[in-house]
Amino acid sequence: MVFKNIQRIKNALPEVIHVAMFYDNGTIFQTTFEQTINIPKLGENLAELLNHVRRIYEVSNLKLEVYKKLIVETDDISVIVLKLGEESNLALFFRKEEDQELKLQSIKRYITRIEELIDMDKSELKLQELIIKEEELKYLQTLLKHKEQEIQDLEKELEENKIDLNQQEIDKISQNIEVIEGECAKLKEQIEFKENEIARIQEEIEKERKKE
Repeated sequence: MVFKNIQRIKNALPEVIHVAMFYDNGTIFQTTFEQTINIPKLGENLAELLNHVRRIYEVSNLKLEVYKKLIVETDDISVIVLKLGEESNLALFFRKEEDQELKLQSIKRYITRIEELIDMDKSELKLQELIIKEEELKYLQTLLKHKEQEIQDLEKELEENKIDLNQQEIDKISQNIEVIEGECAKLKEQIEFKENEIARIQEEIEKERKKE
């Protein structure tokens, strides 16, 4: 599915050849790029671009709270990265027309129009973000359930075969249980964090609805 504001951008700005929406962690959740390219790697590099900028500010002892936009201009392809939500970003790829150079000033003029188009679908963006976070939560919960089942199976094996097992075998099973218990503890922390993220997004969506 192509996000509605992605289609609006492409309709309004023919110079835009590709669009990618991604989270700060590099996960691309909407894009016009085909699967023929390494989309996860693209997201990883876009996120790294933002991290490099943050590190430049840190090394320079400058304060960077939230970036608004990044512009990279080259002879053939130019890229604009805009901040969307709290954790989401928009990257636009422009190709220079044969008889018209895409100069920096031209790109800057596009930004206002792009931001207007994005604002039209902020609620849709939040809803899409919510769906993705809920899927991530479901995956973590399923993984936790499997890990807890592994512990139960090992404990059952230990209990049923304790007489037949030597001390080395008992220690090995016990160690495996401890390792999986540690994994479960980390998963529970991740689940709690994800649940808090979902609650925050739901609250933001509700606030937007009340404004309408």
